[in-house]
Amino acid sequence: MKIVLIFVFGVCFSLQAQQKVNKILDKGDKKLAKLDTMAALSLYDRALDVDSACADAYAKISDVFISRGNYKNAMELLNAGIRITADIPKDKKTISHLYSIRSFIHFTEERFHHAIQDLDQAIVLNTKNPNYFYMRALVKRMNGDEKGCCKDLKKAIALGLKAADVYSQTYCN
Repeated sequence: MKIVLIFVFGVCFSLQAQQKVNKILDKGDKKLAKLDTMAALSLYDRALDVDSACADAYAKISDVFISRGNYKNAMELLNAGIRITADIPKDKKTISHLYSIRSFIHFTEERFHHAIQDLDQAIVLNTKNPNYFYMRALVKRMNGDEKGCCKDLKKAIALGLKAADVYSQTYCN
């Protein structure tokens, strides 16, 4: 009986914490929509204080850093977010987004091998996102892997990404 009560209490507490985090993130999104990035960052940080494994907060903060050209801080935060959320995988879809953001940084630094590795991981976590296949196709092409590029473009097309079809017609005939 004690175990059941502890379990029920834990689930209720966890749901309340998640609802609180979601409200904080929503407030941060509203601030960001008004271009108040400092207030948004403060709210996203507060969300991490409530739940240090909130992949969405890591993604939102990293996006702000990248929009400012602050790739170093974004990379550090993404590395921490991936390390922490990997131990407590709550939301594979959002965690996959952390990998895709980090792949963008690797790509801009022309570290194509690392970008592909992160996109591989994003795809493992979320096989339904055509953008990951498309992004990986572009990186593979930049890295000289035409066959791999076209294979990924086909997957992106199959998942409904129209832009991949245009790119495929140009480079994979």
